[in-house]
Amino acid sequence: MDFKYLLVAKVRVRYVDTRIGEPVLLIHGLGGSIESWTNNIAELGKRFRLIAIDLPGFGFSDKPKMNYTIRYYNNFVVKFIKKLRLEKVSIVGSSLGGQIAAEVAINHPSVLKRLVLISPAGALPRSFKGSPALWNYTNVTNARSIQQVKQALSALDNQPVEDSYAKLVYRMFQIPGAKEAFFSALTGSARAVRLNNRLNKVKAPTLLLWGKEDRMIPVKFADPFIGMKNCRIILLENCGHRPHFERPELFNVIVSDFLT
Repeated sequence: MDFKYLLVAKVRVRYVDTRIGEPVLLIHGLGGSIESWTNNIAELGKRFRLIAIDLPGFGFSDKPKMNYTIRYYNNFVVKFIKKLRLEKVSIVGSSLGGQIAAEVAINHPSVLKRLVLISPAGALPRSFKGSPALWNYTNVTNARSIQQVKQALSALDNQPVEDSYAKLVYRMFQIPGAKEAFFSALTGSARAVRLNNRLNKVKAPTLLLWGKEDRMIPVKFADPFIGMKNCRIILLENCGHRPHFERPELFNVIVSDFLT
């Protein structure tokens, strides 16, 4: 991938941009990066202008010491879109990225064409204190070996983690500020205003994808989205928290069809 860097609101962020076709912005989840979309960018890039970003605090983007709230990410994504001089863009958001994408849809509807949410955070009841898989996943921040990284990442998907990806994740969490940003973003997500009573404000055509074997955010939490107008919901069998990473061929076909 051809990585680029851009200064947005005094934060240097890494991104990729295929530059041809209608723009589609990919927003990764907690602890993720552009590489979370490794199995999607090339294929979807044949039909769309794929733009993927390392959110501030993640990947190889800057990690300033601050509170990484959902409100901050919501505003940052809009600034990033405007920095690229895009008038309207479709957004695909996974987990934390889905929560951010939904906030953009609610608060800045004019910039959004279509919305794809993958196992989104943000609509969980206040009583939800995290799944065992989530707390297992947080161990990725203090992993001392590639094997420990792989064990933590196993909470995300129902398939083995490749060594090359585990090594990259391990490297990213050695960057100063990465661990602090991870937990700040996790706290920001948990404390944000719930999406539940505001989903009716989403005007863009929406696709919700959820793995039926998602242990991180169980599929039962899809209920608030069922009442959304103009929302197509697809549950994928034999699939965990990241359908785009675990079942890329099926994911790419479904998303390509929806965006078209």
